[in-house]
Amino acid sequence: MTYFTNDEAVAIWKAKWMGEGVQALVLRYERSPFRFYEVWTEQKNNGTRLIAYEEFKKEHPHLALQTNPMPHTPRRQVISRPPPSSPGQLDMFS
Repeated sequence: MTYFTNDEAVAIWKAKWMGEGVQALVLRYERSPFRFYEVWTEQKNNGTRLIAYEEFKKEHPHLALQTNPMPHTPRRQVISRPPPSSPGQLDMFS
């Protein structure tokens, strides 16, 4: 299990803002997709997002205006079943 260096993390942020997909990045870096989300949620390589955004504004000023530089927030939500309103069969054991 290898993590990204800070230089790689900056390049990954820029690639994300350029619209490069996760699978293309997986093929390029030969790492698990979860490693990219660790960078994008800032669990690893803290501070690289701000460095990457400053560089991105200089390299692509027209795209930087349309870019959301905030960390990734997962869209999926875990939905759990509510507990039953009646104890059900548990009454049989008491």
